[in-house]
Amino acid sequence: MLNSTKIYIVDFEDSFTFNIASELYKFEKSIEVVSHIDFFSQDFFSELTAQKTIKFAIILGPGPGSPETYINYFDKIKILKLNKNIFLMGICLGHQIISMIQGFKIRSSNKPIHGNQIRLDFNNKNIIVQRYNSLAVYSADNSSDEIMVNKWDRGISYQFHPESIGTHNNLLFFKDLLNFIKSK
Repeated sequence: MLNSTKIYIVDFEDSFTFNIASELYKFEKSIEVVSHIDFFSQDFFSELTAQKTIKFAIILGPGPGSPETYINYFDKIKILKLNKNIFLMGICLGHQIISMIQGFKIRSSNKPIHGNQIRLDFNNKNIIVQRYNSLAVYSADNSSDEIMVNKWDRGISYQFHPESIGTHNNLLFFKDLLNFIKSK
């Protein structure tokens, strides 16, 4: 039932989706993984966005392919992003989809990485994170700096996998989401 779930994880047919659920389940038990087809169906989406009394989070998960594959979801994702009762997070493919909607450029990564760790400055901390991607987000067509983190009011997205065993201090990356759903 929609009003009892606090975190929805949108599954773009990627096994890492269930790793995200497992990581978050340590802190919040009310989690539901929903296929992208079901989540963006008219009935489910309408019922979800009609909620006015509870706060919840939506994670657009990782997946294979390109964000252009999901262009028919863009208008609905814009609605989610504007809803004050929703915290929106994107991971890997989800990061690329959200960033593309915001006008960033998606193209082949300067350094395609699949299952390797990199160092990242996040919240004034130097942390090791795990990457699995060949596409990346850039601010412009001619930019060479990949955007690893994209943050806005009531949301954040990551090019890397915060749930991965190869990412250190996993909770740090989910802290804003968990604080949002716990706030009144």
